Amino acid sequence: MLKIIYSLMFFMQVDPRIIQLQKDIEFYKFMLSAAGVVILILFIVIFLFWFSLKKRLGPQEKGVMKSVLRKSGPPAKPAAEAVKTVPQTAVKSRDLPDPGLVYKFSLADEKVTEKLITIGQTEGNIRTYSTEVMNDHFEINIRIIDNQRDRDIYNLPEKIFEEYILDMKRDGRVLIYYPGLEGWRQMGARERIYIKQEPDVAGDPTFPVIEAKQPVRLRLGDRLNQDEKFAAGYFEFHLFTQDYEVKTSAGIPKVEKNFMLRLYKIYPGYDMASPSPEGLYPMSDPFRAG
Repeated sequence: MLKIIYSLMFFMQVDPRIIQLQKDIEFYKFMLSAAGVVILILFIVIFLFWFSLKKRLGPQEKGVMKSVLRKSGPPAKPAAEAVKTVPQTAVKSRDLPDPGLVYKFSLADEKVTEKLITIGQTEGNIRTYSTEVMNDHFEINIRIIDNQRDRDIYNLPEKIFEEYILDMKRDGRVLIYYPGLEGWRQMGARERIYIKQEPDVAGDPTFPVIEAKQPVRLRLGDRLNQDEKFAAGYFEFHLFTQDYEVKTSAGIPKVEKNFMLRLYKIYPGYDMASPSPEGLYPMSDPFRAG
């Protein structure tokens, strides 16, 4: 009995610091548990954010993301010398114009009073697909001259000849040669030709017809050398007319014209082995060893 009473008295006299230490240990246990819960929540939040971001990213962004996260690998080996290949967009040889090809332009429709002809690189009525020619390089605007008001209805001719104005404009370099007038020269930015019987009062070149054997010659190219010749090459076109006869409502014969453009020459020719990145062809080098 005395031992029990003694033990109770000893327990009641325990140092209060031990009790405080036990309380501190319990508090630290609680804080560690709380910190673990917070860290777990953060991991869950980060995972959910990454998962939602991955769903929203496209294939390209995913590739960038992987390259950033991935450790840099060993340095790449120097690439071997690139092999010269033909671009997939290169124009096929069957689509290139051939010398001798003749383009015909008609104003036979009564509702048509003018026609625009354009020679360009990848656009226009005639497409060269050449690096020596630009789009809108050369154009001809053909217009019918309306002179019905000047005709005496009581003294009509036995045959009427349709008259035309040809307004020529260039954005690239053009050499021109008028039949029977002069040699090759640089064409001005704009020039005019008349197709009619009487000479033009302003002095512009006038021809009743332009024959195929004596055409208006045109050379289109890029750079000119000191001799006023194209340095790399050129396209030569011949412009001439072709007569055909119709009858007016009064039964009078009327001579109208088709306008013809013949691709006479491509000098020295396409370099089919060296297309540009755009798939266009330069001129071949006539002095290159075969």
